[in-house]
Amino acid sequence: MSPFSAREAVKLGYTNVKVLSSGLPGWKKSKGVFEMPANGLKKMIHEDTSYVLIDLRSKKAATAGHIKGAVSIPEADLAVAKDKFPTDKSAPVILYNDDQASAKTFALVRGWGYKNASVLNGGAKAWDGMFFPGDPGSKIVYVKKLKPGEITIAEFKKAAASKMTDKVILDVRDSGMSTIPGAINIPQAELAGRLAELPKDKEIIIHCNTGILASMALKTLQDNGYKARYVDAVVQVSSDGSFEVSSK
Repeated sequence: MSPFSAREAVKLGYTNVKVLSSGLPGWKKSKGVFEMPANGLKKMIHEDTSYVLIDLRSKKAATAGHIKGAVSIPEADLAVAKDKFPTDKSAPVILYNDDQASAKTFALVRGWGYKNASVLNGGAKAWDGMFFPGDPGSKIVYVKKLKPGEITIAEFKKAAASKMTDKVILDVRDSGMSTIPGAINIPQAELAGRLAELPKDKEIIIHCNTGILASMALKTLQDNGYKARYVDAVVQVSSDGSFEVSSK
């Protein structure tokens, strides 16, 4: 978890809290299994986020009731279904079976290059949302859509590199890290109490390491009347201020 999340966990009374220094990008690079919590998938469905949801159960089970947006590819057929998957390797691919999809199944799809692959925590048996009867279909259609308040990677790079006079880059990572030249660094945990440091006559462009804290900062700013957007991407800043931005 992030340092911010670790602090929140400690506030809740947890004592054995550890931080993975490389964060989510490092975990993905290590090819560890990523579990999608049920509330995470519910949020994606509610916000009409682009995703690929694969029902690995039998076609009969999927037809009896499947999660909204699911495509039926029984687990036995998955290995030969590679060509059905999107050409966009950044697509969020979520797998579920009766129980939680296996690490082997996850590794197969992750091995095809889908770095945002995940397994639904607990599978269909643990899903407490709605199931929809009927044919779930077998064709994957994926069209990437920006989330509300999201800026493209290209737009972020342009704003950060050109030092536009009508925009300000806000870095909401913890203090002490290398920052993009000209950016304002206010950790997400301190943002609500330091809003006076930000101009209201400029658009605030927010980033963190992975977009998670930036999305939280977006809501804080919008709730307080700021014009703001955020980049939902991996942002790495070197000690000389140069930076790299890549899709998650």
